[in-house]
Amino acid sequence: MIVHSERPRDLRWYHAGPMLFGDLGTSRLYVMGLAFFHAGLAAPYHVAAISALILLVGWAYTVVCRLHPDGGGVYTSARAVHPVLGVFGATLLFADYVVTAAISGYEALAYIGGPLGLPREAFPYLTAVALLLIGALNYIGPRRAGTFALYVALGSFIAASVIVAASIPSLDDGLRAMHAPRGAPTRIWTDFVAVVLALSGIEAVASMTGIMVQPVARTSRRAIWPVVAEVILFNILLAVAFCGLPHLEGGPSLADKEHARKAWESLPRGAQQAQPEPPALTEHEHALYERSLDVLARQRLGPVVASIASVIFGLLLLSACNTAILGLIGVQYVMSRDGELPRAMSRLNSFGVPWVGLLPACVLPIAIVLLTRSVNEMADLYAIGVVGAIIINVACTAVTGASETKTRERLGLWTTAAVLGVIWVTIAVTKPMAAAFLCFIVVGGLGLRFVSRPKAAARPTAPAAPPTIAPPPTPTALRPFDPSKPKILVASRGNPSIVRFAIEEARHRDANVFLLFVREVNVTYGGPIRTLSPDEDPDARQLFADAQTRAVEADVPLQLIYSAGGKAADAILDFAATYAVDLVILGVSRRAALLRALHGDVITTVADHLPVESTLLIHA
Repeated sequence: MIVHSERPRDLRWYHAGPMLFGDLGTSRLYVMGLAFFHAGLAAPYHVAAISALILLVGWAYTVVCRLHPDGGGVYTSARAVHPVLGVFGATLLFADYVVTAAISGYEALAYIGGPLGLPREAFPYLTAVALLLIGALNYIGPRRAGTFALYVALGSFIAASVIVAASIPSLDDGLRAMHAPRGAPTRIWTDFVAVVLALSGIEAVASMTGIMVQPVARTSRRAIWPVVAEVILFNILLAVAFCGLPHLEGGPSLADKEHARKAWESLPRGAQQAQPEPPALTEHEHALYERSLDVLARQRLGPVVASIASVIFGLLLLSACNTAILGLIGVQYVMSRDGELPRAMSRLNSFGVPWVGLLPACVLPIAIVLLTRSVNEMADLYAIGVVGAIIINVACTAVTGASETKTRERLGLWTTAAVLGVIWVTIAVTKPMAAAFLCFIVVGGLGLRFVSRPKAAARPTAPAAPPTIAPPPTPTALRPFDPSKPKILVASRGNPSIVRFAIEEARHRDANVFLLFVREVNVTYGGPIRTLSPDEDPDARQLFADAQTRAVEADVPLQLIYSAGGKAADAILDFAATYAVDLVILGVSRRAALLRALHGDVITTVADHLPVESTLLIHA
């Protein structure tokens, strides 16, 4: 039997760059507003400081990608030090993905629904509906989601460029209006920490290296530096331009106003009557920090262009939400395959999607949105996960890659980890809800590991076939292959009728038969994955056992091929070309036309790319 599970390295830098931009570049759509929310007209100074941190972390991840060319991100690098540390790092990344999906979905509705006049009170519920729809789409694993993300990222870059260009003439207004951070050093530091979530997305590039074109070091550098440069330049320019908007007050920040309002609302009724009622934030003030680029675009470009840009930004945020959900599914699947989570988390549906892992990937972000109901509260939960994941990844890389790095590189990695460590401690101390949220995720992850480890330890490496499946005949009973005779390739995922037809056709033609079983694994994860084997796939075992029995009875040479991880059409075309088959037999899909359009039609793809030497026969 031939077992095939290789993943192609076909991700080039101009593909990886837009994918990174879809994560790292998306954060400006809410980080800009959050910086103004916390620091007021001192926001550009905080954005500049965050930009310096992005530059440092971006450099660190060029080293991480070079030393981990097989990918995997924080889970793989931490697992190389100790398995428990790998699980801890993965739970931090899991927490980051949960809040990314929540805040991206909420902000998408703010950018799309705000200009349409939808009430803010409806945003959490509309976000929950959007997350459910994205989850439903991911149940079937749509094939064109990546292409959609690339086009939306390009559109977002163009829209942001237009806004920046229109804002350049008014930068002088922003420079005159902005001021240096004021207040106690602790307040300035906590305001800076509040916008450190701008780092979100940088971890994604480390997970892509397993599918990057080699040499990975060069590909990752070319993907990282243009995105980092664009993010830094545009963020600073937009922050300065934002301060130049008319009617911005230089008094207390929006965070101070909201804190005063909540403090007054928490008082007993008698105490409330004894104090003046602080004003609540107006709709315009909410718009300033929830959809800052929309407000800036309306002032500089007018409502029509701003509305178009807002829709593009909203679609980009929905794409980022989808990417986060895919990341949640991928992390759970890989950990389950490694025995760190229950085996059910890697159970695949007919589309190759781990459907059990899809449930928490949708439910947890919805819970976050409905419980917090505001961007600033979701932001409080955000950074503790991503900062912790970056710390572990960078520090573990410095440890495991000590022999492959120069002294200045190790010093830079440890400096990055130390700076982020201070930020992480600040978040844990000043934001107790973030610490509680992270504890919930970490305890849950380690608890599931404790439950699954005994089963993983007792799990046999090659499980025996269930007793209901007849044992296959011995290889000596099969007629040997004759390379001089025609070759037939039949692909099936469990349809015995098409196998019977192929064997009968081979008997009439005196031909050899290749039986290909493709188990699609629709998981977005660029790191090493313990691949499936036929011993773990009861559908494949049943089909192969029946096929071998029929091949012996018909005296037909039969070669079994099991392919896991790739697309069915790609596997069929690959083996058809490799073995120069004369006839390819496929069965008609029983899926609805809409599902074929979303997931991809195997027959159409094979027919379009099959070598001219091979004939395609469709068995109805």
